[in-house]
Amino acid sequence: MLTAPSGIKSGLQNIALIFASLVGSGFLAFLTQVILGHSLSMEDFGIVNTAVSIIVIMGAVIGFGIPSVWLLLYGREGEQAFRWVKQSVKFMLPWAAFVLAAFSIVLIGLIDDARLLTVIWWMQAMAVMQVMMGLLTAKLQLEARYGELSFWQLLPPLGQLAVASTAYLSATPNAFEVGKGYFLVSWLLIAASGISLLSMTPTRMRLAGHPSTSSTIIADLQQTPQIKDVLDIAWPYATSAALVMIYGRIEIVFLGVINSPIAAGTYAVAASFLLVASLPPQAIYQKFLLPKIHRWFYNDHQKFLTTFRLGCTAMTIAGIFGTMSIYFLGESLIVLFFGEQYRESGQILTMLAVCILIRYVSGSIESSLMTGNFTRHRVCCQVFITLVSVPSAFLLITFYGLDGAIVNKILKEFLLLVSFGYASSHFVFRGKLLSEWSLCLVQKK
Repeated sequence: MLTAPSGIKSGLQNIALIFASLVGSGFLAFLTQVILGHSLSMEDFGIVNTAVSIIVIMGAVIGFGIPSVWLLLYGREGEQAFRWVKQSVKFMLPWAAFVLAAFSIVLIGLIDDARLLTVIWWMQAMAVMQVMMGLLTAKLQLEARYGELSFWQLLPPLGQLAVASTAYLSATPNAFEVGKGYFLVSWLLIAASGISLLSMTPTRMRLAGHPSTSSTIIADLQQTPQIKDVLDIAWPYATSAALVMIYGRIEIVFLGVINSPIAAGTYAVAASFLLVASLPPQAIYQKFLLPKIHRWFYNDHQKFLTTFRLGCTAMTIAGIFGTMSIYFLGESLIVLFFGEQYRESGQILTMLAVCILIRYVSGSIESSLMTGNFTRHRVCCQVFITLVSVPSAFLLITFYGLDGAIVNKILKEFLLLVSFGYASSHFVFRGKLLSEWSLCLVQKK
């Protein structure tokens, strides 16, 4: 007879809470796009979306994967992982200054559009805010404070919605006004999240799911790590975070820089629907399961295995439903929310609907590569995708514009699925991924 785990009800409630907040933040981000689409000219709308895509990439580079590193270290060491926090911060401060300066120099050399450069300059604070919010999210995940996590997730899109609403009410809305508004909101959130992170100390922070002393402590655990030790652990996560943002946003960036801001804005509207559609796997894996995956991998491998298999099955079913829904309703929804001038975005979304199914399946498979030494295999997959998708995006968009961006997006998602599937089967499960498949969360008694 099968018995349900005692914590399954609580787990489902927490997932529902996180998912509700992600849906809320996704809806706010989507509403921001709708308001900006109606407020700005198509050119200014494209400039804003191109700038945001570049800033998101910048934030991923600055963050250096440290939030994911914290989840890994606390999952492995429990309360002993506090020794890594100070060294992480000592590394990140000069690194952030270097990245901001380096990006400024590179962008000035590559981008000829003075308006786009100015908007990017105003939005640089968003990159720092993105990092601070990522660190705070990791802290709240470790404490299993999902209510507060949900609240904090809503603040950035709320701030951006306020900026969009102000632009809508402005007599002369433009991209510069939006950039300045994002600057102000970002610094307010940087200050607020910084204050909240001050409680990340052994005496003020209570870890969830860990005894007072972890059973996995190794012999040299009490040694104070050096910055080089942080870099040794962090580089796979840093590389992964940066690559995800690069190949994830590359179509919008190239459309805005190579083609035109109008083309970038047209594609960005379709991409905003795909972003909302990707919220369920993000809620389950990134916000809820990730710290548990680390813990189960080291302490309860059977639960790690069965949760992975159940997740793959559930995400496949959900992905099919999402793809069919967007295929039949996507164009009508875009015209409804954004207006007839963005009908081409609806046609693009219809062609990209298959990406939802592919993303759901690849995201669930990817979860097996997010802990232990398998993170290096995950990075290898992402390096491969970047080396293929960035040059192909450049060529396809240069010669075929929006059609090239669509082809590149579908190709990229398919290659991600194949790469993650091969790495997971070959390295994590040693060719036994499909053997003894089970959807049970617990073993038979």
